[in-house]
Amino acid sequence: MDRFYKFAIIRLAPDKVRGECLNIGAAIFGESEIDIRHQRRAERAKALSQALDIDAVTDLLDNLKRLDEESRQHGAVSAEQRLEHLSRIAPLAFSNIGTFRAADLSAYEERVASIMQRYVEPEPALSRPRQKKSKLLSQIRALFKKHRVLAEKDETLDSHRIVSGVKLDEGLVADLVLRNGAYHVVETVDASGNEHALLKTVSEIAVAALVLERARMRFGNESTKARLVYSASSALEAVARPSLEAAAHQGAELVNWASEQDRMRFVHALSILAVPIEKKRKRKVFSAPSGSFFQ
Repeated sequence: MDRFYKFAIIRLAPDKVRGECLNIGAAIFGESEIDIRHQRRAERAKALSQALDIDAVTDLLDNLKRLDEESRQHGAVSAEQRLEHLSRIAPLAFSNIGTFRAADLSAYEERVASIMQRYVEPEPALSRPRQKKSKLLSQIRALFKKHRVLAEKDETLDSHRIVSGVKLDEGLVADLVLRNGAYHVVETVDASGNEHALLKTVSEIAVAALVLERARMRFGNESTKARLVYSASSALEAVARPSLEAAAHQGAELVNWASEQDRMRFVHALSILAVPIEKKRKRKVFSAPSGSFFQ
């Protein structure tokens, strides 16, 4: 049977005049005791005041159980009464009371962890999209770099050059994207291994098709030109053909990297659409003639 619990977020407010506070823990009120959870990195409190004694703040949080027990001995029964007693302790402040329910200890710990993650622990840093690494993609990028149409490190789609690793959604990163008139989105599948790599190949084709579909949703179906470039041994190409045809049915142009005709047509089509990087002019060095006034 579910049990109901009441909780409040513990806030550090060292200077009420400044009105600054930081969520540093949670107090969960049980019938006979209080469960105090605090953040793993107490040094974050230094952001409010360099004069704070972090050890003293940690000790204060650890003493909240004793202070709550004293309040119950003095007649504080409800969570609201107990919270009012704790709220008199500087430099702590508390949020309004919230509630949750849990059927057992496992569910209780899960809910408490969720509260801490949502209200107390710092938000994780944004992860940078991880670019695919494969022999095929490296070869394609090298060719576009040779044609001077591969975007440089800090360039975006506004450069009208071919940009590597464009994040479309969480976990979905397009291998290559060129914006010029339309969005030319390229996904690659390197299936040059043996037939034992079939499952991996089919999985990569499915992910590539998902990335291309997400690109159509983001950029618009009419404005997206999707291409799936694959490199496969003859054995793998035969067994992966249904997956490739399914991707083509969804609107992707298939490019067989092993076919010289396909390869040249693909590289040429994107290279003529992209704005090339200007060649750096070599500076001429003039030497002063012997005995001149430059010496």
